[in-house]
Amino acid sequence: MGLDTGSTRSPKLDIGLDPNDRRPLYVQIADQLVEAVESERLRPGDRLPAMRDLAEQLDCALVTVSQAYDLVAARGRVTSRVGKGTFVSEAPAHNAEFARRWEPDVGRFARAERMEGVLEQLTRATVPGAITLAAGHPAPETFPLHDFGRAMHRTLLDDPPESMQYRSTTGDRDLCETLAGLLRTRGCNASQNEIVVCSGAQQAADLVANVVLEQRSVVAAESPAYAGTLGVFDARGVTYVEVQGDVDGVRVDDVERVFSEYRPRLFYLNPIAQNPTGAVLPQRRAKQIVALARRYDVVILEDQTGWQLTYDAAAPPPLASFDTDGRVILLESLSKSIFPALRIGYLYCRGTLNDALELAKVRADVFTSTLIQRALWRFMTSPSYARHVRAARTLYRDRRDAFMEALTEDLPWAGVRPPSAGVNVWLPLPPRISTRAAFEECAREGVLVMPADPFYPTRTGPPAIRLSFGNLPEREAREGVRRVARALQRAGATNAPAAAST
Repeated sequence: MGLDTGSTRSPKLDIGLDPNDRRPLYVQIADQLVEAVESERLRPGDRLPAMRDLAEQLDCALVTVSQAYDLVAARGRVTSRVGKGTFVSEAPAHNAEFARRWEPDVGRFARAERMEGVLEQLTRATVPGAITLAAGHPAPETFPLHDFGRAMHRTLLDDPPESMQYRSTTGDRDLCETLAGLLRTRGCNASQNEIVVCSGAQQAADLVANVVLEQRSVVAAESPAYAGTLGVFDARGVTYVEVQGDVDGVRVDDVERVFSEYRPRLFYLNPIAQNPTGAVLPQRRAKQIVALARRYDVVILEDQTGWQLTYDAAAPPPLASFDTDGRVILLESLSKSIFPALRIGYLYCRGTLNDALELAKVRADVFTSTLIQRALWRFMTSPSYARHVRAARTLYRDRRDAFMEALTEDLPWAGVRPPSAGVNVWLPLPPRISTRAAFEECAREGVLVMPADPFYPTRTGPPAIRLSFGNLPEREAREGVRRVARALQRAGATNAPAAAST
């Protein structure tokens, strides 16, 4: 129901900006507006100040206020009317039965908590019989536990006791050589001394942030991007600039625009098995991006997690293979390709950045579990590893194909492109359906999805949801898609098939 804009209040707002606040200015404004709505100082139908007037009041750029209003709209608190202004939305009606099981606070999705807030809501929304398409977890049936157990047993029997002693090292030499050897097969001139083994990808990203970033550094990131790494950068108080992409990943023309206009300190991207879209960046683009980073003096962090899970063609070389001056840092987690309990990831880069990362690692926790590293080395150098990767790729390809078939049957308006790699599908929504509405309706239908907001570096963007199929048998995944279709139908998706193609 539309707002009656003929007789609306325009209450005076007490909004201030704190230069010492780690949140970007537009987020500060948006949070205060949401607080005013929640405290009922702003009521449904109230008109917000004109953006130009508020920008003058706060002595900030007009684009800052525009971004703040967009963010509040993405949270479902206001609605814009062309030529009339921005108005506080009506309070959403909630299903009473569902409300007893789950009390949504989706406004937190766009704040600094990023993934933590979303995971809390997903936990609270879980009801008996719910199907989760939100997790993005690998399939337990692919975990090579028997073969890895044999490798662990041989490690305990064959390695001398001294190898399990305290040590100050950035990686077991044998494992580092194995990882460097895999990179060499992909075109990198890597040596074992350029590998830093970490306790998972989150620590690896944190080490990069510790070495490369300063408070309020400008970070360029593809949009959408992996929310876990964005959360690490959030803690550093960075300012984001988004790089736009298409079905094949980030666009080179937008990379150059961002590099030339904003001169970011770091560019973060996920070129293969892109999370959340499943895109694979073509080799020609990767080479051009590295050349642009050299021209504009930008450090690149490329997340190569999941590169083994490409379905339609071999994985292209990493950006690091085109690096000639040590400005590309490659990150990979082995949790998705082997099993999460390993908590093993690594960084690869050359030159002075590598030296700084090594020092940061030793300061962080001295060393990552030697026992796990030694067992992992034995496993990766045995025939079992290649057999495991082939079997996992086959299983996920079959699940992808079945999942896409279900999407085509139940959501024919969506026109979703099959992911080229990984276990995620990015589902854009028609403009009339907010991410919040989709999330809530899906939860009421008994299917959990991942809302789009945490994947946008600036925490706001076009409405969308991420659907993950890797951890579900085909029958359960198909039922999950049917529930998503029913939920979106209630939200009005099938009434606007033309809009859904945006």
